[in-house]
Amino acid sequence: MPSLSKLFGHDSAQQVLRRALESGNLPGTYLFVGNNGVGKGALAQAFAQAVACLNPQRQPFDACGACISCREALRGHNPEIVTLSPAGEQMQIWQFWDRDNHPPGVLTHSLPYAPSLGKKRVYIIERAESLNESAANSLLKVLEEPPEYALFILLAAHTARVLPTIVSRCQTVRLFASPVEELTEYLKSTLGVEPSRAEVVAAYAEGRVGQAIRMAQHPEVGTEIERILDFAEGLPVAPHVRALRLAEQLRKLSGQVKALSGESTSSESEKGGGEEGGKERVGRQQLATVFDILIAFYRDLLTLSVGGEAAKRVVNRDRLTKLSLLAQQGTPERWISCMDSILLARRWLDANANITMLTETLTMRLLR
Repeated sequence: MPSLSKLFGHDSAQQVLRRALESGNLPGTYLFVGNNGVGKGALAQAFAQAVACLNPQRQPFDACGACISCREALRGHNPEIVTLSPAGEQMQIWQFWDRDNHPPGVLTHSLPYAPSLGKKRVYIIERAESLNESAANSLLKVLEEPPEYALFILLAAHTARVLPTIVSRCQTVRLFASPVEELTEYLKSTLGVEPSRAEVVAAYAEGRVGQAIRMAQHPEVGTEIERILDFAEGLPVAPHVRALRLAEQLRKLSGQVKALSGESTSSESEKGGGEEGGKERVGRQQLATVFDILIAFYRDLLTLSVGGEAAKRVVNRDRLTKLSLLAQQGTPERWISCMDSILLARRWLDANANITMLTETLTMRLLR
C-alpha cells in the first residue's frame, strides 16, 4: 500500500485531503469520483492509512509507516481499514448490517466500537453506484453523522450514477487522468518499464495511472493488445456483408481480454462471485476495454490521414507501415465517424444495452 507521498498524480486531490488532515477537521464521508482505472482505490488506501496513523508526519502530512496501525495497513491486515465490494452486481444491505441467513454485517460488529489500533476506523466502499435502494437508505444516517472516530470513503466513476441522497452527504473529491507524457516518464523512471512499452501503456491507459500500472505489470497485456489490433486492421477493408460475423468475432475477442481489463484468468464463479450479474459486469468491462483499444487504433488512422506533425503522435508505432496503408483507405471524416460510433457504443454499453445488438450495430457502422 503506497503512502500519499509515493502516489503519482492527483496533486489537487491530495492537497484537499492533506489540508483536511492538517486542520484535523475531516468530514465524516468522502466521495472519490473518477474514471475506472484512474487510481481512486490507491488514493483511498493511502488516505485511510494517513487518517488512522498514530504518529503522522508533517509537511507534507502523511502516514509515518512505523506505528502499529501503519504496519498492519502495509501488510493489508489492519482490521480498522475495511474495504467493501459489491456482492455480485449490487452492494447489499446485509454486507453492512446483520440480516438473517447472511454473514455478519461489517458495520453492525465494528461501527459501535472505537478503534484500538489507530486513530480512526475507515470504511472504503467501492462502486458506490452499485448500492441498492435498501443498502443506500440504511446508510443515510451514518454517512451524515458518523461517530467521530469513523470515516467513510465512497468510490464511484460518476456522481450521476450515485443516489442523490448519498452524494448530498459526502464531500466530493474528483480525480483526473494525468498527461500521457508525465505518466510515461513515471512508468520509465519509477517502475522501470522499457521506454517504448511505457509510451504504449500510457497512451492506451489514457493517463489513468491505476490502469497503466496494471497494464505494465502484466506481460499478457501486450499479447491481448496485439490480438485486438489484428482484428481491428481487418475492419477498414472488410465488406459490409461481413458485419454480423465480425460482431460475433468482436464478442469472442472481448471474452479473451483478461489482463487488460484487470480481471484474473479465473472465472467469476471461481472467485466466489458466481452471480449472473457479476459475469455480465465482467463481460461489459472486457468489451469496454476492447472499445478503448479500437478508439486508439482509429485515432492512429486519423492522425496518419491528416499527416504533418500530427503523425508523430501515432500510438502503435510498431505497425506504422500497415497503419499508413490503411489510413489511405478513408478520409479523416471517415475515421472521425468511426471513433464517434465507438464512443456512442461505449455509452450504450454503460447504459446496459444488449451486447449482441450493440456489437452488430457498431460493426455495421464501422464498415459503412
